[in-house]
Amino acid sequence: MTTADTLKDIEELQQRCEQYEGISLKLNWDMLRLPSAAGGTEWLVTYEEELLVGFIGLYSFSSEMEICGMVRPGYRRRGIFTSLWMRAQSIIKQKKVTTLLLNTPANSASGSAFLQTLPLVFNHAEYQMKWDGSTLPQGSGEASSAAGTVVLRPAREDEESILIKLDSGGFNMSEEDAAEVFEMYKHEGLEEHIIIEMNGQPAGKMRLSTEDNETWIFGFTVDQKLRGLGIGRSALLQTIERERRNYNSVNLEVSLDNPNALKLYESCGFVILNKQDYYRYTG
Repeated sequence: MTTADTLKDIEELQQRCEQYEGISLKLNWDMLRLPSAAGGTEWLVTYEEELLVGFIGLYSFSSEMEICGMVRPGYRRRGIFTSLWMRAQSIIKQKKVTTLLLNTPANSASGSAFLQTLPLVFNHAEYQMKWDGSTLPQGSGEASSAAGTVVLRPAREDEESILIKLDSGGFNMSEEDAAEVFEMYKHEGLEEHIIIEMNGQPAGKMRLSTEDNETWIFGFTVDQKLRGLGIGRSALLQTIERERRNYNSVNLEVSLDNPNALKLYESCGFVILNKQDYYRYTG
């Protein structure tokens, strides 16, 4: 069986699990499609009579790793995911992981039940949000009050250092870790690296990933020295308008511990669809 065949099976299994429980699994498809040598994820699967019944994905971000998985309804409570978890231990050790996070949809009964069997502490939560113009208060969709001209444009190849520096400052990472993350997404054909300019100077950045008329905003940040000027709001509104013209919906994620970003997104018309809980492994 080819990798492409396995990916199709993983996608079908994800849809089956999501429909059964009414949840949204975060499987990071941008990373799943990358070969592991290029910074993509590694995964383990379990088949029974040519039917994919279990999956676990291990997503590396420098010295941090995130884990998410699923088991087909009707095949649960048979130790399938426990077996996948045990097999994953050798990969985790090889990666020399310092922080191991396991995530599950907040409303997944099966995911929460398994995590309760492990030595974990709650780490953080993320909201998955979708733009819904019908929720906008009167006048809130108007242009921002940015003190200058805000322009979005594709990043050039010679601007890698700018993107890395913005990621480092925006997401509390070392520049070495930010460079690793950038390299991971550098050659992903479905993603656009966008520079946000104000008055002709780089002021922020984002990544846009579009597939099946669904656009996701990732890595959205504004230079710390330029926050509070309306740059982020202007960039969001411009992105929403562009994607609407292309008949794409717009989605993003925000951490629960980032209330300023959550307030900004809600003021631009984004609504919360799902919540993902992250737990840090202490074993």
